[in-house]
Amino acid sequence: MANYKVGDIVLVKSVAGDSIPRIHVRLIERVTVKPTKGKRVGIRKTMDWPGYSGWEAEVVYQDEIDNLRKNWSIPFYNPGDRTFVFDSSIIKKPRNKSLPKNQKITRSKKGTVIRRKK
Repeated sequence: MANYKVGDIVLVKSVAGDSIPRIHVRLIERVTVKPTKGKRVGIRKTMDWPGYSGWEAEVVYQDEIDNLRKNWSIPFYNPGDRTFVFDSSIIKKPRNKSLPKNQKITRSKKGTVIRRKK
């Protein structure tokens, strides 16, 4: 597991499948739940619950939110909507946005384009 910190923006995939597009989220709070053993209730025993770990996160980009809502019916509406992200769903932390002073980043529906100022 990579060392992520509160406030990092990371690229995540959906646990529902690879066909759902990846999105960028900002990590808010670390959540770790330990596994619990099942309990005996009469003659029955409840199941053992596995532990999990992940992050409370908020969605960052409006164009990704619009795509998920319109094409996949996933109910995100605005940047800042909260969701839970498992550690196994985090793909990577995008590279630093440090650019030379004569360049700027333009984000469009087709992807991120780096252009030079004239």
